[in-house]
Amino acid sequence: MKQQQWCGMTAKTGTVLSGVFTIMAVDMYLIFEQKHLGNGSCTEITLKYKAVSGIINNFIICWSFKIVLFLSFITIIISCFLLYSVYAQIFRGLVIYVVWIFFYETANVVIQILTNNDFGIKEVRIMRWFGLVSRTVMHCFCMFFVINYAHITYKNQSQGNIISYRRRISTAEALRSGNKRLSVLGGLSGSHLESQYFGRQRRCSGKTSTK
Repeated sequence: MKQQQWCGMTAKTGTVLSGVFTIMAVDMYLIFEQKHLGNGSCTEITLKYKAVSGIINNFIICWSFKIVLFLSFITIIISCFLLYSVYAQIFRGLVIYVVWIFFYETANVVIQILTNNDFGIKEVRIMRWFGLVSRTVMHCFCMFFVINYAHITYKNQSQGNIISYRRRISTAEALRSGNKRLSVLGGLSGSHLESQYFGRQRRCSGKTSTK
């Protein structure tokens, strides 16, 4: 069957390109953010004079690059798992990718809001927001292909499970019918042997009585 296409790509092709795009975009994002977040200075956090929200905000600001590095590392692993899931048609791998990308971009937006005011250069703030918005828009576009391919994979797996279940049922029924036939044939052969045995005994007893 001819697969449906969107923007000249099938769901499978778009899903593969989504994984490749995520890996490349995360690498470029790390290179850019390392230059701006890597040398950030952290002030000491005192629990007496600051609220809980301020403590959390300062923690995110101080550890922003390490948080971004950790999230990016997990994203690359999940993107590689997405490519393997396309090859092996693993439904869970596609779902994990969709959920994680949503969480990843949400976390990046929070970090961007908290750390963007630390840069005095206006052009840097504009470039950071431009990169984040562009990557988020592209991920939303890629999610269309990933979700469609996940739906196709789920349908194929459910149909395969139904077919295998029907095969198991037909095999079990065939074995039962074969056992029934064997039992019937065994009963008929046993009754036939008994009749022959009793017939011989009757013949022998008839001969002895005539003598």
